[in-house]
Amino acid sequence: MIFRQQTGPVRGSQQTLLILGLLRVSLHLMFALLLLLGSVLGLRELASPWQKSLLLCLSACLGLIYLAGTVYEKRRGLPLTYRQLLPGASLSAEARPSRLVPSLLWLALIAGFWLALMCLASSFTWLVFPLIFLSLQLLAPRPGVLLSGLLCLLAVLLPLLGPAGLGAETLTSQGVAPGYLVGPLLGTLLAIVVSFTYRALSQEAARQYQLAQELQEVQGQLVQEQYLAGKLAERERLAREIHDTLAQGLSSILLLSRAAQGSLAEGRLGEAERQLNLVQDSAAANLAEARRFIRDLASPALDDSLLAALGDLVESVEVAQRAAGFSFSCSLLLEGDEEALNSLPEPLASALLRLVQGALSNVVEHASASVARVTVSLWPSQVLLDVFDDGRGFDPARLGPPLAGTDRGFGLWSLRQRVEQLGGSLEVESAPGRGTVLTAALPLPASSGGLVGEER
Repeated sequence: MIFRQQTGPVRGSQQTLLILGLLRVSLHLMFALLLLLGSVLGLRELASPWQKSLLLCLSACLGLIYLAGTVYEKRRGLPLTYRQLLPGASLSAEARPSRLVPSLLWLALIAGFWLALMCLASSFTWLVFPLIFLSLQLLAPRPGVLLSGLLCLLAVLLPLLGPAGLGAETLTSQGVAPGYLVGPLLGTLLAIVVSFTYRALSQEAARQYQLAQELQEVQGQLVQEQYLAGKLAERERLAREIHDTLAQGLSSILLLSRAAQGSLAEGRLGEAERQLNLVQDSAAANLAEARRFIRDLASPALDDSLLAALGDLVESVEVAQRAAGFSFSCSLLLEGDEEALNSLPEPLASALLRLVQGALSNVVEHASASVARVTVSLWPSQVLLDVFDDGRGFDPARLGPPLAGTDRGFGLWSLRQRVEQLGGSLEVESAPGRGTVLTAALPLPASSGGLVGEER
């Protein structure tokens, strides 16, 4: 059965798509079964061999024409011009549909073969119902209903007065059975109702698809805006830190070098030596600060593998805390496939490493914890990061936003900004005296993920 194509793919709910698909298949099966049934009954009614041969020939042609049209529509859609019927041809923007488009000619051929079969045997009467479905789908509603009424009238009159009908004498002597009138009429009404229902479902599915497309575009714009906002925030953070560290250090080096130059000019060698020593100390401190910035931006630890980098980070934090005299244990647990973790895209892997760095830095500086555990879980759609510590905890509601000129809240705020740049989410659960759990969820490519646990 050929139906009118929508302007775009029909992708509504799964239930709507299932109903539309079942209806199409049911109509195709109904046409095939009614054609087969009419042929079998017609061969039993006819006595002449040439009439039987003609009936078989017409039935075969009708079936082939119907099959060719449905297959073509399924693969390429309804053609608007005859040029589109040629192999490799496509509809250009300037091409105008002809008045008698190929689909209407196809409908006319099917109707003509049906009328020819009705003149041979009245057993093809019920084939009018799929023909009515075709009319209602290929034509506008009003012409479709008018043609359906005409087909219904022919389905009533031809079995009575047609070449293969009962004849006027039989009707005069025996009358007309109610089934000859009620059957085609009820079948036509049912075909009209089902056809308009299919049309409404198809339009609703197309509307849902359009809404989904618009929603996807809006979501894409929002993600882009969030990414740009996060990128700007990261630049502002780096600019503030560079201004407070490197810029101040370089300004100090410049002033000290000028002072040392003046001391040398005046012959105060001891003072000049002390000033040059201060220049060296300031330069060394700023060099270390610059290397820290480069390390944070480039994440050279990822040159090996993400799992190894995370393991080294966890181990270095534990060793540093113990060297400082604290009783501290830090461990890493991977729930998933190691190869999938190491094959994450660079932005996601870098963000994951920085999240662990920032979270453990907060644990070391503020939590006074003795145990910290980092858990990385790979799922088909996302990667989850949990950082737990048994420290003193805090009330997240009292944390407040970052304050300009202070360090309050910048740690968690920076982590949250980094997560949101990748379209993820970050949650903090804590209470005074009950430890803290930081959970970050980042989108994960569908090809990555697993549920195999490995502890390091």
